[in-house]
Amino acid sequence: MLPSTWKGVWDAGYNKVLYPYANNDLTARTHDGYLKAAREALRKSNGGKEVAVDGIKGLSSLLQIFNYPTQIIYDFMHLVCLGHIPSLINRWCTRIDKNTILKIDNKLQQLRIPHNMKVVFLESIKMAWQWKAKNSRLFVLHVGLLHAPQTKEEILLAERLLDFYCRTASNVHNSSIEIFSLHAHLHLAYQVRQHGGLAHMSAFAFQSAIRYIKKKARGCIRLASQIAYWVDMRRVTQSNKFSLPKECLMNVSRNKTDLKKYIVTIKLIHNRLFCP
Repeated sequence: MLPSTWKGVWDAGYNKVLYPYANNDLTARTHDGYLKAAREALRKSNGGKEVAVDGIKGLSSLLQIFNYPTQIIYDFMHLVCLGHIPSLINRWCTRIDKNTILKIDNKLQQLRIPHNMKVVFLESIKMAWQWKAKNSRLFVLHVGLLHAPQTKEEILLAERLLDFYCRTASNVHNSSIEIFSLHAHLHLAYQVRQHGGLAHMSAFAFQSAIRYIKKKARGCIRLASQIAYWVDMRRVTQSNKFSLPKECLMNVSRNKTDLKKYIVTIKLIHNRLFCP
């Protein structure tokens, strides 16, 4: 769902929906607007075929959890690394000769990369659409000057550069580049201001941890329930480290004061063991 009221236009020539920059009215959508469109779609459907209003087909329980669109973020991995960059590189390759492509391939293969990154460019740049996300990320962020914007002024500069890029992309290539994945770049700077750096909210972290999650499920039935069950089991059986207070080593006599101290100590140990 778009975070703005900008509507796409079907282009029969390219057989895709385009979002021409010239049509952008810069009007942001609101949570109330989403709810209104969802209720209108529900009313028009009237129990029959689903009808979409402004791209929304009806009410969702997620509308009660998230604030649309400010809390619905774009994933840097899929939007940029797996979406726009391979498409853009393919366009570049149609404009350069074979010798230039060969030089680029050789430079990529000769890169000396830290061992913990584990990124190897096996395919030619002409096959960028077959690259994994980590290859595209390395190509975008690390092949060349590396700089991480931190100040508001730098984020504003990046926003202006992205705006210029989206505004002029169709002049460099053609209007077929103005698809949703290009338009979405206009919202990245606002997203960084709201939620922090793109690296902290991308799917890369999940992709790295998914192999551990997959070990908790077998087959293809009720995967979420299986994962939740084994996570609960681990939390129940995992022991917490604790240190015994010195008082637990004392000799207990029939003295009432000593018995009270003993009872308090036993309760303390019980709480640390079974009530984390």
